[in-house]
Amino acid sequence: MSLLILMVLSCFCVVFLNKKDQVVAVINCFGVWSAFSLTYWGGSGVSWESLSELFCVDIYSSSLISLTLWVCGISIMVSSALLNLRGTFNLFWVLVTLLAFMLVQCFMVNTLAMFYVLFESTLVPMISIIGIWGGQFERVPSIQYIAAYTVGGSFPLLLVFTAMELHSGSSFMWFICSKMDFNWIFWTACFLGFLIKLPAYPFHTWLPKAHVQAPVGGSVILAGILLKLGGYGITRLMMLFSYTLESFGIFVIVLSLYGSVYGAVMCIRQSDVKKLIAFSSVSHMAFPVIGLFSCTEVGLVGAYIMLVSHGFISSGLFVLCGISSELVHSRKIKAMNEGVRAIPSLGFIWLVMIMANLGVPPCPVIISEVLSVVSAIALWPWVFVPLALYFVLSGVYSFSLYCQLTTSKVKHKTEVLFNEVTLKDMKAMYLLLYPLVEVLFKWDLWAMA
Repeated sequence: MSLLILMVLSCFCVVFLNKKDQVVAVINCFGVWSAFSLTYWGGSGVSWESLSELFCVDIYSSSLISLTLWVCGISIMVSSALLNLRGTFNLFWVLVTLLAFMLVQCFMVNTLAMFYVLFESTLVPMISIIGIWGGQFERVPSIQYIAAYTVGGSFPLLLVFTAMELHSGSSFMWFICSKMDFNWIFWTACFLGFLIKLPAYPFHTWLPKAHVQAPVGGSVILAGILLKLGGYGITRLMMLFSYTLESFGIFVIVLSLYGSVYGAVMCIRQSDVKKLIAFSSVSHMAFPVIGLFSCTEVGLVGAYIMLVSHGFISSGLFVLCGISSELVHSRKIKAMNEGVRAIPSLGFIWLVMIMANLGVPPCPVIISEVLSVVSAIALWPWVFVPLALYFVLSGVYSFSLYCQLTTSKVKHKTEVLFNEVTLKDMKAMYLLLYPLVEVLFKWDLWAMA
């Protein structure tokens, strides 16, 4: 509760500053909020900690709160230097701050009814960001896709929560525990909205459209935080209904295995870097689904390592894509090649982030992938076959992307605008790499729950 009060008071003070000083003040505020959110990590991690009558936290919610505040601050820092956001940038940081405020409440709230309201409310600032600063051609269709998928998919969840309120008179998620012989319809109603939010195959089609049309700051928030909201919701409902491995979970795991291979194949075919990173997110989000629905402690730990690590890595890739596209005014790989080759430090950071996304040791992604593979093989040994195929294909598209960005030759020389890459952009990349080191050394925190 004190974190929310601090956020409100800080934003109230920022309003009275000059417009030029507001950007720096907001970025500093997000840094202070992120540091304050680390105090929630000081508990035992074994049980939840009550903050007030409305809010509770445990190790899962506190980790995602810190991720939210850190990534939103990076989004504002990066977007403040981009040409397409100058002039109306004050509205952008207001929307991002509002979105962060909703997300923090969503991760802290202790009733399912309020969780659903905040879960759907995060859609409004995100749609506003895409609608104002998104691409000119398919901006409206992408918004329609997002609204139709997320709202339509989570409507059955609203019916479940309503029935719970009518039946038990409360939706307090920490004290309600029911285990019955639920059928497929019930589990589909519970998890469909969250699987779409992740997104899991075959509900992923809205994500590439949203990423392509969203500005860089919007893509950073969408990939870094909003996709993690689905994994958090699945965790809470599994705890609530004492979910054990059932036929529905096996079906979801099979779809996720196919989706990981499908996403890797689609990455190989892409010429747009933003679409490639978006399909890479679809492919990576299969591992949290496998880990969560395996109903094992190993899978749960692996799922949250992937959720937190991917939040920083995907954000860094979208920041790099924004920097490179600003240099040449294009998101095509062949066009970006000239800008990346002109700035050696940019090519080195591309190498680091591609290796982190691939899961090269000692990146924490490899820990998540190993734990998820172990939990999946414990269910059925032949699961290793599609996972091995995914690892091969992910190496192919990662190596191909780096080679095309750094060594390919273009026939027509592209004009490179050096003055459009600032120190602020590169500083954001360093700030995204540092938390990955912390996750690497503190990955066993989620095993305490």
